[in-house]
Amino acid sequence: MVLYIVATIPLIALFILALFQNPKIGIYSSMLLSFIIPTFTKFVYDLPYGIGVEAILLLTYIVLFFKHFKEINFTPAKNIIILLLLVWMSYIILQLANPEAKSMLAWVFAMRGIALFQLLLLPLAFVLLTTKKDIIQFIVFYFSLTLIALLWATKQHQIGLTQAETQYLYNSGAAKTHILFGKLRVFSLYFDAGTFGAAAGQLCIISALLYLGPFRKLYKYTFLAIALFAFYGMMISGTRGALAIPAVGIVIYVLLIKNIRYIVIGLTILALGLIFLKFTTIGQSNYDIRRLRSALDPEDASLNVRLENREKLTVYLQGKPFGGGIGTVGFVGREFSPNTWLSTFEPDGLYTRIRAETGIVGYCLYLFIWLVILYKGFRVCWDLKNPTYKSIATAFLASYAGVLVANYGNEVMTQYPINFTTFTTLAFIFTIKKWDDKELEPHLSSSAGSLANSPS
Repeated sequence: MVLYIVATIPLIALFILALFQNPKIGIYSSMLLSFIIPTFTKFVYDLPYGIGVEAILLLTYIVLFFKHFKEINFTPAKNIIILLLLVWMSYIILQLANPEAKSMLAWVFAMRGIALFQLLLLPLAFVLLTTKKDIIQFIVFYFSLTLIALLWATKQHQIGLTQAETQYLYNSGAAKTHILFGKLRVFSLYFDAGTFGAAAGQLCIISALLYLGPFRKLYKYTFLAIALFAFYGMMISGTRGALAIPAVGIVIYVLLIKNIRYIVIGLTILALGLIFLKFTTIGQSNYDIRRLRSALDPEDASLNVRLENREKLTVYLQGKPFGGGIGTVGFVGREFSPNTWLSTFEPDGLYTRIRAETGIVGYCLYLFIWLVILYKGFRVCWDLKNPTYKSIATAFLASYAGVLVANYGNEVMTQYPINFTTFTTLAFIFTIKKWDDKELEPHLSSSAGSLANSPS
């Protein structure tokens, strides 16, 4: 282990030098790390790799303040989103005084995913990713990394798992949730099938909506192919909650598009999809379709267990408006607060976890913050005039709205790498608004013009 650390010292030195030359490297390198962390966690030592992402982001701040302070405009980070995240972080800090909390170390581990990470990433995204070239580079980088994961998922589904992946499933106990009735819920390179399914659903709706945008045919067909491939990935993940991401995304798109033809097409696609799953048995022999269809079944046993658990949580939280304390639920709870009721409680959803750890007060504040941001993003997309900007911003907002709903059944927004892509695309929505305000005519500038149609 010591040899590995010594061997990486020259690489770290080179990375720091490159970061001083171009601070954007901090965002893209931490994004890359967020994509490969799940694999590292499963197969290459049991270390807290997530700290590496946060360390790179913090190092980027240091570089900005010491070398680029005078040349970088920090004004874009002064907005209501960052203010709301600071309010949430303040509440999380106040949770240190929660009398129900059992461990400060548990607070340190757990608060990173629900509060610290987004507060580190979003200001950097607002400040550093400000040009049209940045958004194209981000889309290419994001799509490329996710496509690699989709290719590996296809390999898992069609050929099978590697020996190391099989050992991981059975040694970690994940086989109980990933091999159902002899069928694999594909997890690709992610932590689990739930995260992979949500990531595939996110890429699916973004690509599908970009396909409907004012782009050249080559790009449109590329986006369509990616959307279909991502939908396949979502299906083979067996993650029913991921269905909410494209479904909600279509609703957002329909509300924003202001085009009767596309509104009719969007609503028709959504209605046909729901009718297919809810009122037919077509494809019932296919395991992936059958499992996806169970997401709309109110009698589903898994759903009823979740509802029962949430009722038990309501009883437990009586007289505890601030919850049981940060880090008292799930793996962190079992590690630092064993022999407590919350440590044995499986939240099966981010919002349930927030309610368990921060109480009804934190739960309402958390929902309020993300819904306000959704409303602000909706207003931005509604007012955009440039059709290309509107297409990109709407695709990003649709995926964000879908992720918010998917959080009900899974902890989507706290998992690498989907948290990284969600928050970065969210920042781009508000950055696009500034580009739109500066342009008098609805056309792309030279850096993004290669994507758009030429005027006829």
